[in-house]
Amino acid sequence: MPAPIRLTAVVEDDQRTVRFFAAFPAPAAEAAPDCRPAALFTGDPKTGQERAKIVELTLCAPTAITWHTDHASELAAYTFAAPGRQTAHLRWGETIVAAEVDLDSPAAAQEIALPTLPLFVVRPAGEEQQEAAIRLELIDLAPTQQVRVDAGAGQVFLLNGADGADQQAEWLASYSKQGEYSVAVDLLDAEGFWLATLAQSTLELSAPAEPAAPEPTPAPPKAPWAPLPEVLAPTAANPPWLLWRYVRPAWSGVKTYSAPGGGNVVRSLSLGAYLAIQNETLVGGQVWHQSTRGDWVASSAVVQVTPSSLRGVELEAGAPPPPPPPGDVRYGVVTAALLNVRARPGVAANNPVIAQLPNGAQVTIYEEQRVEGALWYRIGDSRWVHGGWVRIIQEPPPPTQRRGVVTADVLNVRSRPGVGNPIVDQLRQGAEVTIYEEQPAAGVPWYRIGVDRWVHSGWVRILAAELVDHASTVAAAGAALPLGWVVSSSLNVRARPGVSPDNPPIDEVLHNQRLDILETRTVNGARWYRIGPERWVLGQWVAAALPQSRPGGIGASQRWVGVNLAQQTAVAYEGDRPVYAAMVATGLPATPTVRGVFRTWQRLTSTTMSGGSGSGYYYLEGVTWTCYFYSGYALHTAYWHDAFGRPRSHGCVNLSPYDAWWLFQWSAPGGANSPAVYVYGG
Repeated sequence: MPAPIRLTAVVEDDQRTVRFFAAFPAPAAEAAPDCRPAALFTGDPKTGQERAKIVELTLCAPTAITWHTDHASELAAYTFAAPGRQTAHLRWGETIVAAEVDLDSPAAAQEIALPTLPLFVVRPAGEEQQEAAIRLELIDLAPTQQVRVDAGAGQVFLLNGADGADQQAEWLASYSKQGEYSVAVDLLDAEGFWLATLAQSTLELSAPAEPAAPEPTPAPPKAPWAPLPEVLAPTAANPPWLLWRYVRPAWSGVKTYSAPGGGNVVRSLSLGAYLAIQNETLVGGQVWHQSTRGDWVASSAVVQVTPSSLRGVELEAGAPPPPPPPGDVRYGVVTAALLNVRARPGVAANNPVIAQLPNGAQVTIYEEQRVEGALWYRIGDSRWVHGGWVRIIQEPPPPTQRRGVVTADVLNVRSRPGVGNPIVDQLRQGAEVTIYEEQPAAGVPWYRIGVDRWVHSGWVRILAAELVDHASTVAAAGAALPLGWVVSSSLNVRARPGVSPDNPPIDEVLHNQRLDILETRTVNGARWYRIGPERWVLGQWVAAALPQSRPGGIGASQRWVGVNLAQQTAVAYEGDRPVYAAMVATGLPATPTVRGVFRTWQRLTSTTMSGGSGSGYYYLEGVTWTCYFYSGYALHTAYWHDAFGRPRSHGCVNLSPYDAWWLFQWSAPGGANSPAVYVYGG
């Protein structure tokens, strides 16, 4: 039976240093991920001498999806003290393989008889452009060799060699989503190990072109519409991690137009469409939204989309996104309903809006500058706001130990106590707040949770003092794994693990609420987590972020994200140190997320995604903070749902807007192929 792994060695120019690699044969399409403890020895591992061990790690065999790029993993480089013939061993689980190295006479590169590939064609096929026809012709493919075609999205085709025969083959590959795929042709030996890559081609699948819209009538010298003023006053704010506001059609067939107020029809929207809004104006008393594609839709024909406010947690000394540059600072509060943030001071066509701040938002002012007579404040790195809409304040008072949890589905935040005051923000169920002050309005207490931020006390449950003390202790020490989030709408808390009449619920925790997992215990086959003194919850309804060892192939200083399919969580690591944890939503059973170790191949601040067919069709504008790690699979923002902690996607890893932004900013210093992504479990 062929070995499931090989140990190979490459001698460097100094004739003493050897680089060792673990090579894997091509796995079957249905093969599950195989991770085992591994150790590399310079001597015989049966002697048990630890001094001979040079590296120890968890080594994962690539899956059928990842084998083309990860068929070999570098284990270590070792410099031998003496010349001569050396033997190294690799233990992978119960398997032991050896590699011999002659440092006096390094082996010459082995010549491999390669077949000729005169024809290799990959082209889209089918009306929906979600299939591809693959054709190839081979000459002199040996009987002991095999050709493996990786068509992407988990599709693999094989062609066996034959004596003296030219061979032709054709396959049809199907894809669940449009996008860019890589199709590779690899040559294998008799045991399925890689010999060479014969060809590689890029396949781009895109939606069929829409019928061309008539050319819009040239605009007259004075535009028939005017954008709303510098400070917009409509909806909830867009913080830095939300580049756009979003809407969806209120019914199927909503039309968009070439100009606000009507005109030429540009497109008809299905219920699976979501638009990112870049501008809006008033025409005849009606607000019109302009999408990032440039067309216009009436506000009465769409529904505003409220993205999830879920946030992950920085772990211990985790590295957050880069802070604004230091300097002498002042503090201010936004007085406009919605205030635009620009990369430079001043209003100009080449200085677009990059974010927006809500009424009551607190800002740190690093410098000021006058442009055309108006005062502008710099509130961060390349972030400027109009000073006429910022009121200078003192530094906010330190928080007290009084904290609460929002119990309403959506709780309005107002600029002053009382329902007659403007709404400046909204909080979702389970959000935790710090209460700085209490003041009655119409006989009802209102809580101040920030500068000019007030909420109705009837929808805030005060946390018990011991929980606040515990939370303060955890915050002071820094959050650490394991921790989790409530997936269900609510979850009972009991004094001890287990369900019995003498152990009734004593409290409840709510959807998306973060929990510190202090202890795990199994009772009657069910997993329970202790989240505080005599406070236990059923683990079935908690998405737990658990530590995971760094897989082989990811360097000790690399930034990588471990995605746990079983728990629906992701943890960001710098080498072996976890720095951030978040709840995610991965692929549904019919469209699973690929497993294995990957490198990001494209990073996009914002993009459009589409796919599916019939009732499952989707079209998503303004998908932000996207890191493609394999073909059309990516880490990205999901602004259209708040169902994290359970499979939901067409294969991508969905994150809340804040979490996707955090990971995107944090991984940027790692370069174009950062972060690495390790998908496992499930």
